[in-house]
Amino acid sequence: MIDFNRLIIMQFSEYDADYPAKKAKYLDLLAPFEEKLIAIQQTGNSMAASDQNMIECKWLILYTADWLAVEKRLDLLRESLGHPDQAWAEQQVAADGSWGPCYDQWFLKVDAMIDAVNTLADQNIAPCYPLTFLAPIGTIPDMLAWLEDHKTSQIYQDGLDRRDALGAVTAALSQMCFKSEIRDYFRKYVTGFDLGDDYIAAYKSWLEAWQNTETGYWGGWFATQEGPVLQSPDLSLTFHNISYQHGKVAQWPAIFATTILIRDQAYPFGWQHNGDFNNHNNYDVTKIFALGWDQVTDDLQAQARDDLDLVLNWCLTCSMTADGGFVDDPTFYNSVGAAYYYGVSFLDEAGYFETSKRFWTDQDFPDGPALCCKIQANMKQNHLDDDEAKAAMEKLVAACGDCGA
Repeated sequence: MIDFNRLIIMQFSEYDADYPAKKAKYLDLLAPFEEKLIAIQQTGNSMAASDQNMIECKWLILYTADWLAVEKRLDLLRESLGHPDQAWAEQQVAADGSWGPCYDQWFLKVDAMIDAVNTLADQNIAPCYPLTFLAPIGTIPDMLAWLEDHKTSQIYQDGLDRRDALGAVTAALSQMCFKSEIRDYFRKYVTGFDLGDDYIAAYKSWLEAWQNTETGYWGGWFATQEGPVLQSPDLSLTFHNISYQHGKVAQWPAIFATTILIRDQAYPFGWQHNGDFNNHNNYDVTKIFALGWDQVTDDLQAQARDDLDLVLNWCLTCSMTADGGFVDDPTFYNSVGAAYYYGVSFLDEAGYFETSKRFWTDQDFPDGPALCCKIQANMKQNHLDDDEAKAAMEKLVAACGDCGA
């Protein structure tokens, strides 16, 4: 099996011989600002501008070797942390209809847009301004050209790993094309963007061609100096393609086999982060298994069942605090609310709260309802109310009702 994380480091080092040391340096410089931001967010202030600066800064460090841009973004983050009133950064931008005004990277604005549109669709509210910033994917030829241009990275040539941008835009496109409520919202409210049947069919055809025929997975491709382009098995990108298509994908036995095979590999090409499991990845894996459970053999189900039992035990014993909280990991999550959202989402998807969702086991989890209420109480006590925390609370209430104060 190819170690894609090692390959990426080697290619960045070919582009910049000091890459490992510089990456470590800037991650160390980012850490105290990230800690300060998290501490403020725990008071209930989303700090939207600082959050956007932090996300882009982290992306620059992890996916580029543009150290000058990193230093500029660190300065912006440092300065923004001194201004607690940042509600303006949550609003749609009049000039181009985008969200995320502190982002420079277009794909991050796309990511912010799809989150905002999900909220607006729930409320049946039209956007205030046309989404003209979506012009790079506004037509079928432009959309296909953008995807092809970002599918393959040549890190050793340009110091850029395109994987994160590709993942963000395909996740947004998949929601726009395959989530009925988002598709209907675009067709009803979004002017200047024709999300017609031909557009959706062209995107789906591109997705089908992108899927690896041996692993069943999707992922970024990496050009090499020595030979062929290498296709990575990316857990997150695969999850999004399967989830937003509601499991209506090909090659389920290969998908299961690959998912099981990469359990002990490092994210995004495996389940592990910093040598341990992670509730975000546990949730992705669990939903992949749930959507394809009836499409595979008893043997593959048995192997998946063992792994699900393993990560459920890890979640309950290692990722949670005694008072119903989730341990945050700022090296992976962008907010405290995200740690709660993915912890709750994993337990919910695994059926820990509700017997009707236990697709993989006949076990009884008698502590599930009580834990559901304990998590609710912890979130209320800690005033967690950002978008991801709110989404986590919605799942908890759906599972066990509103447990009160």
